[in-house]
Amino acid sequence: MSIPSRMRALVLNEIGPPENLQVTERAVPEPGPGEVLIKVELAGLLYSDAEARRGTYYSRTVVPWHPGREAAGTIAAVGSGVEQFRVGQRVAALVLTGACQAEYVLASTSLTRAPTVRAPAEILSLPDSVSAGSALVYLVNFRLAHLALRAWSKAKAGSSVLIHGASGGMGSVLTQLAHALGCRVLVTCRSDQEAQFCRGNGADHVVRLDEGPYPEAVRSIVPGGVEIIFNGVGGPTVNLDPKAIAPFGEIHLYGYVAGKPDLRLFEISHCVAIKTFSADDFLPLPSFRAATEAMYEWFRTGPLLDVGQVFPLAEAALAHRRLDEGRVIGKLALKP
Repeated sequence: MSIPSRMRALVLNEIGPPENLQVTERAVPEPGPGEVLIKVELAGLLYSDAEARRGTYYSRTVVPWHPGREAAGTIAAVGSGVEQFRVGQRVAALVLTGACQAEYVLASTSLTRAPTVRAPAEILSLPDSVSAGSALVYLVNFRLAHLALRAWSKAKAGSSVLIHGASGGMGSVLTQLAHALGCRVLVTCRSDQEAQFCRGNGADHVVRLDEGPYPEAVRSIVPGGVEIIFNGVGGPTVNLDPKAIAPFGEIHLYGYVAGKPDLRLFEISHCVAIKTFSADDFLPLPSFRAATEAMYEWFRTGPLLDVGQVFPLAEAALAHRRLDEGRVIGKLALKP
C-alpha cells in the first residue's frame, strides 16, 4: 500500500468554540514496535470530543490537541512484532491517545486493562459485512450500552425503561438493546424526525418534550412510573426524572449534554437508586469481555445502524456545533 509522507489532520491550538478546530498538514507517522498505521476511512465523533475542545472534560485538554478517539479504516503498515494484523485488513480502533481525525492514525496493539490504567488503543477486526460507518456506531456505544443495561441495571424482559437522548449515538444503541431484551421502551424526543427515527429503532412509546412535562406523559403510559431511566442528557432532566420513576427504580446518569445541575436528592419523595457510570471500572471484569462478544454477535445478526451524518474534515466545526446543540440523530462521523 502506497503511503504518502504528509497528511491532513485536525488540530486544536486554543480551547474554545468549534471554529478553533483547524485542518493542518503534518507528517504521516511510522509505526513502531507493536503498532499499526491505519488509513482512516471514517473517524467517529464523541460528545467527549466537544467537552475536551471546550476544556470542560474531566481531564485537562493540552494544546495543541489532535482530536478523535475512534477510527475505522484499513491497516496501511505494521510495526515490528505485530502478528495479529496485516496490511490491507479492515479494522476499527479505539485510540484513547487521540489523533484519529486525520487521514492516518497510529494505534498500539497492546491493550492494558487495569482499573487505574487507561488503554492506549484497542483494535478490532471488522467482518466484511460491517461498513466503516456501522463499526463506528457500535465500537464504543454498543459496549457502553451493553454494560449499562446488562451489567449495571436490573433490566430484564418486561421491564419498563425510559431513555433520554434516544436519537443520539449512545441512546440509539441503548434503545436497540433494550428492545432486543424485551423491555417496554419509552424515549423522549423533540421533533417529528427524532420521533420517526426512534420508533424505527425499537421504541414502543415516544414522549415529546415539546408537548408538556414529560414525567406526567410517562406516568400516563406507565402508571406509577417506569422502573429504569437512562439519562445521558442531564440539565433539567436530572431533577425531573424522580417524578417519572417508580418506587425502587433506578436512574442511570451517564452524560450531561444539557448541563451539570446539582442533584436535589432530598426532594425525592420515594426510594430511588441513583447510579453513575464509568467504563474504566468494567475494563478488568468479565462483563466487558461479554460486551465485546455480544457486539460481534450483533454484527452477525443485526439490525445494524449506520452513521447518521458524515462531515468532511474541513467541516469539523459544523459537526461540533451539532454536538454542542445536542440535536443529533444517530452517530456523527468525519471523512478525511
